[in-house]
Amino acid sequence: YGLALALSRDNKYSQALEEVRKVLKLDKENLILQTALLEIHLNAKNGLEAISVGKKLFEMNPGNYPISMLYARALMDQKVYDEAEETLKELLVKRKEDPQIWYWLAEIQGLNKKIISLHQSRAQYFYLTGNYDRTIEHLRYALQLAGNNFQLNEILQTKINDIFAVKEELKEFLNLEAS
Repeated sequence: YGLALALSRDNKYSQALEEVRKVLKLDKENLILQTALLEIHLNAKNGLEAISVGKKLFEMNPGNYPISMLYARALMDQKVYDEAEETLKELLVKRKEDPQIWYWLAEIQGLNKKIISLHQSRAQYFYLTGNYDRTIEHLRYALQLAGNNFQLNEILQTKINDIFAVKEELKEFLNLEAS
C-alpha cells in the first residue's frame, strides 16, 4: 500500500496500480486499499476507471467523506457536474460546517455555469473560514444575478444582514477584550 502511494506520488502510475491491485487480491474488502486505487486512477487521469471505482465505492459506502470527495473529483474531471454536485450536497447533510466541501461545490457549480449557486457556495466557504467581507462580496454578486426572483433576493439580503450583524458583534467583543 505504502509503495503504491509512493509510486503514485512519483508519477509512476502503472506500477502504483500494479502494486495496489496485488495487495487488493489479498484483501478485496479493504476500504483503504480500494480508496487508494481510486486515488491513483485520479492522479493518473484515468477518468473512466476512476468513475467506475468511485461509483462502486460510493454506492457501498454512502456518506463516506473521503470516498465522496474523491468520487466527486472524478465526476468533475469527466465533466459530470450535476452528479458531482449532488454527491457533495449529500455530504453536506451531515457536514454542513465543512469548508472544504463548500469550496469544491463552488468549483463544480462554476464549471457547470451555475453562477448564482457558485456565489452562494463560495459565500458559505468564506463564512466558515471567517472571511466575512468576502462572504458579503459573494452574496452581493449572487444578489445582482438574482434579478426579479423575490424569494432568492430575500434569502440573500437576509444573509447579508446577518453577516453584518456578526461583524458588529465581533467588533463589540474585540473592543470589550481590548478594554
